[in-house]
Amino acid sequence: MNRLTSRGQHVRTISILCVGCAMLSSAVLAREPEVWLCPPGKRVLDLVKEPGTWDFSRRRIAGLKLYIGLFRKTKTADLAALAAFVRKNSLKVVVECGGTLNPDWQDEAGEKSAKVELAGFERWYEAGGKIDYLDLDGPVRRLLGRAGWGKDPEKRFVSYERCAQELMEYMAAVKKAHPKIQFFLLTNFPNWGYKGDVSYHARGPKRQDWGDYHEVVEAVLAATRKSESKLTGATVDNPYEYLLGTHRSVKLKPPSAVDWLARVRAYEDFCRENGLEFNLIINSEAGGKASDRQFFEKTLDMVTRYQKAGGKPDRYFIQSWYKHPTKIVPEAEPYSMTALAKAILIQLKQGEDGVE
Repeated sequence: MNRLTSRGQHVRTISILCVGCAMLSSAVLAREPEVWLCPPGKRVLDLVKEPGTWDFSRRRIAGLKLYIGLFRKTKTADLAALAAFVRKNSLKVVVECGGTLNPDWQDEAGEKSAKVELAGFERWYEAGGKIDYLDLDGPVRRLLGRAGWGKDPEKRFVSYERCAQELMEYMAAVKKAHPKIQFFLLTNFPNWGYKGDVSYHARGPKRQDWGDYHEVVEAVLAATRKSESKLTGATVDNPYEYLLGTHRSVKLKPPSAVDWLARVRAYEDFCRENGLEFNLIINSEAGGKASDRQFFEKTLDMVTRYQKAGGKPDRYFIQSWYKHPTKIVPEAEPYSMTALAKAILIQLKQGEDGVE
């Protein structure tokens, strides 16, 4: 290949690349966001037991998000039924797991973590299941020892770059076993500062709790550029009350002084600029603790507000780890999770003709 020596040639090539990136970005944003379901724990099996009670959303959702713990706790027959349901309905599967797990493992953290989680997936594969994506829940946070990870404080990682390198090792080991799996980087966004600004609870010497998440992502992206391991996208966990600044903050008074929705939007834009897909978990902590109705209404309003702010994720994950919603099906049941999926699917269509 001839080296470009002319400045004109170089500029022309960059222009072509930029146009290509812009066209790709436009194509991504033109797509309607996918809607996925993630009921809490074993309640995902309710979808399988009564498939005829949620026909509208069943035919339109893109996939199911499952927790890795489901594979360990569920009977083999139920896993097989869930796997058959996924195949029959041509659904994709995201599994939420930890990624790098334990700073005590030091330079073997990536490989040992992969070994643990691959073993966790095994019953699902044996039951006929598949995994399209892993949603890696806070792999950098775990190696930093945040929220109690690791038994030996002296072994906690102090460098984002070192955490990122172990994450690359984890991803490489998973890819070796299952080459088609892709990866999302999931974060509990309110517990981090961002681009120098405070975290939701504004604790710690820099008022950023776990640190500056922009620096985390930059370190991970830098590691991917030197590695064969790649990220497909990013996922944000930022419940409704934290998005609006109505949840109580430990140190920030009032928390509504920060535009948290704008911060999530800024991170979405950053992801687009860096070739990452963007997923948003939608739920309500207050609703999840109070009632199916509150969970329904607040989660639907979260989508409305995010759309009005110009947000357009690749995927909305309707996800609960709370008591509510207690009803997953039928979708005709007011405030069930599948009724919520139907409402969101219709809202995303924005009144287009052809919705049954």
